[in-house]
Amino acid sequence: MLNRLITMFCLCLMIAGVGSGPYSVSEMKNSKAKAKKKPIHMKEVNVITMQPNVKHIGTQANDLMKQLNHERIFFGYDQSNISEASADMLLDIVEILQDNPDARILLTGHTDNRGPHDYNLALGAKRAEAAKMFMINCAPYLDKRIRTASKGETEPLVNVPDHAKPGHSKYEKEHAKNRRVEFSFFME
Repeated sequence: MLNRLITMFCLCLMIAGVGSGPYSVSEMKNSKAKAKKKPIHMKEVNVITMQPNVKHIGTQANDLMKQLNHERIFFGYDQSNISEASADMLLDIVEILQDNPDARILLTGHTDNRGPHDYNLALGAKRAEAAKMFMINCAPYLDKRIRTASKGETEPLVNVPDHAKPGHSKYEKEHAKNRRVEFSFFME
């Protein structure tokens, strides 16, 4: 319940164009659970593949890194709005960036194979920018550490032989898997 309130708070801030001020996402998340957590240190992680170094990283951090290695945020057809599930994941990424000042992230937007290439490149960029805006509205000082890119329809997760309009395709679930933003952490 509190997780939803925090997410809604960040969404409201994003809509209003207001940053979180001196409060960090870590402080907001810690208010929902007073559990002691070990910080996740990116220097202890292979940032190319996001595979944790189990000898040096705790179980909680290990679980989070495994999750981020396989997770992406997804979008509806021709949309770039951030869902509640996507907001939760973006808040986890903000927390990692806060705990690791040398870490940077590249957000890469993707689309399905419907529509012209130039339109899909622009839509992929719009999705990556929406994710970035959500994150910097929660933690404005992260702006310079978050980069965006777009691949459009050029790197699908699922090859779909169908270019039918939405609602007319028997491959809608496959198309939906290609409408995403992926995360790549790196150090500078």
